[in-house]
Amino acid sequence: MMTKIRAVCFDAFGTLVEITDRRRPFQAVLQGGVQTITAEEVLTRPLSLREVAARVGHELGEGGLAALEADLQAECASVRLRPGIAEIWQTLRERGLRIGICSNLALPYGAPLLSALPDTPDAVILSYEVGLVKPDPAIFRLACDRLGLQPAEILFVGDTPSADIDGPQVIGMPAMLISAFEMVMQAPAAEHTGIAVERLEAELAQAFATPEAFYQLLKADEVIRRNSQQASSDDPEN
Repeated sequence: MMTKIRAVCFDAFGTLVEITDRRRPFQAVLQGGVQTITAEEVLTRPLSLREVAARVGHELGEGGLAALEADLQAECASVRLRPGIAEIWQTLRERGLRIGICSNLALPYGAPLLSALPDTPDAVILSYEVGLVKPDPAIFRLACDRLGLQPAEILFVGDTPSADIDGPQVIGMPAMLISAFEMVMQAPAAEHTGIAVERLEAELAQAFATPEAFYQLLKADEVIRRNSQQASSDDPEN
């Protein structure tokens, strides 16, 4: 029998929130000149856009850098909850589930993310604060520690299979893509809070019954190998 889910831990951008005015200033900085800093470093250190630009061997000039900083401000100002997330969040709260956030992101996006959420999460794990990025199993273990629960008691929900499904499954944490999660939580029969969560747990129980189709425990080194190209292509703007 599957362990009862006591918390849902979400990815952030593309899952809970979205940037409605895309400018990609970090990408613009990282693509120019000779790189002396990687995207993974941007995600795992508390660096401003200006600090990242100083590590890249090309000359933006003050005007170019100011323009990119304006783009960054526009992106941060455009962070919004995705449609339907407020209702899902309320349903989880009414059911007594804890809520966590675990996200790969650069420093400037942290405050806009937290400001957009319906209330304060029970645990917040941001890559630039903890020095870890998904799908490193260590970041999911940290989520367990901060939520005070075992991996099997937490459902991870995100929009990227490599980071948000394979990663948590390494430590025995069930995981769902946000598209599937929304279908369960927003189904007509799930309008009542209890029914929504019961339906979710039933879907997960069925998934555990057929692990080859949904829930496969992977060795950590296999996940890292499958995602060996991810660090170089990670988008600090998510």
